[in-house]
Amino acid sequence: MAGTIYTILFTIIIAALSIWVLYYVIRAAVRAAIIDAYEEMGKTKAPVTKDDKLQAQREALQEERVRAIVADEQRKQAAKAAKEQGK
Repeated sequence: MAGTIYTILFTIIIAALSIWVLYYVIRAAVRAAIIDAYEEMGKTKAPVTKDDKLQAQREALQEERVRAIVADEQRKQAAKAAKEQGK
């Protein structure tokens, strides 16, 4: 008789702990999802770090290089077209 009471009590305690842990896991997941959604919408401003500035600089330099290559190719194509028309 006493054994069954302890078994039932133990089961209730384990179930309560499981529900408590599940509550906090779901709460953390929802919080992370809300923060991620706000970041995706651009409603939060993340502090600009040194790495962010360096990445922006790298992207600007890469864009400049691409523009230079495209302009050079356009000049080559124009010169080639002018040369063919001059023949």
